[in-house]
Amino acid sequence: MAERHDAVDVIRVKRDGGTLTDDQIDWVVDAYTRGVVADEQMSSSRWRSCSVA
Repeated sequence: MAERHDAVDVIRVKRDGGTLTDDQIDWVVDAYTRGVVADEQMSSSRWRSCSVA
């Protein structure tokens, strides 16, 4: 089954100051719980979502 999103692309959106869509956020949480997104990727994604410019 192909994934709707790619973890690296989602992290890149946040790294570049973009805003994630509701679908991207839902996918990250679901993919993480299924083991598709690695702990390191989730940690990076979470850190990016909390950073203040």
